[in-house]
Amino acid sequence: MDSSDYASHSRSLFPSFPTFLDNKRLQFIQKIDESKFPVYLIQDTRTQKLQVIKLFPWNEEKDVPCLCFQKEVRFAKINHPNLVFIHTHKIEQETYLDDIQRVSYIIMDYAKNGDLFDILMTAKIPFDDQLIRTYFHQIVAGLEVIHNRGAAHLDLKLENFLLDENFTLKITDFDLSYTPEDKRVTGKGTVNYRAPEIIEGCCKDPQAADIYSAGIALFLLKTGGKLPFKERSLYHGVDMKALLETNTKEFWKKQCEFLGKESSFFSEEFKRLFIWMTQQYSCKRPTISQIKTSLWYCEETYSKDELYRFMSARI
Repeated sequence: MDSSDYASHSRSLFPSFPTFLDNKRLQFIQKIDESKFPVYLIQDTRTQKLQVIKLFPWNEEKDVPCLCFQKEVRFAKINHPNLVFIHTHKIEQETYLDDIQRVSYIIMDYAKNGDLFDILMTAKIPFDDQLIRTYFHQIVAGLEVIHNRGAAHLDLKLENFLLDENFTLKITDFDLSYTPEDKRVTGKGTVNYRAPEIIEGCCKDPQAADIYSAGIALFLLKTGGKLPFKERSLYHGVDMKALLETNTKEFWKKQCEFLGKESSFFSEEFKRLFIWMTQQYSCKRPTISQIKTSLWYCEETYSKDELYRFMSARI
């Protein structure tokens, strides 16, 4: 849709929703996600700039804003190339959109090229090691900023890695996050990505839990979206998680069989990094600084311009 058509299109979609935001300059366009909370594309009618608004229903029972909103806004105004920038937020706003009467909201940058999960699953892009490593570097860079604040994301997954107009990766969705002022870890993460201690509800090192989830994401990028193992269940009739811990040689042999790949598909350097990041015990996992010493991590990546040319030619 051409930008000149957005305003008229949005009025037909949301005739009852007031353009109350930012001195009535923002217009709702369309819903783009509703997995946990409604997310809408919006447009500044003065500058024509597209942004995203995420709505958090008010906790009417306790008469307080949603806890997830409170967690998310702690990361507002952090300016880094690999983190989605949260421009503004509001604790309480009356609305009648989606039958929600009262919300909190945040307004963020719009990542026009979607998320890494959708990109991967369309199979239009050949994710070779150089491309995987490029995006893994960007994940690590964004995660480093979070960890340097003493915080943790706690819901790292391909769906939370967005791509902007230059195909630069942006980590988003901090609504399950941890910061040092929290008394304990409350985020439950996402099934098949989350660390064992998150599953058991006994996480003492939330940053190590992030490393585990990033390791799972790395494996998915390498395999075109195939999990290394499933949480508390068999994978192709095999307990792959137990096999990883007891017989790594057999684990990688089975993975290649499942994928229909030669044994050389996973390099020794990749194997070592993945095993390190997904150790059962959090104290054995690497820090961000240690990940950067990995031989696989230190191999070739795309420059910003090379990445744009590579991706734009295939999307």
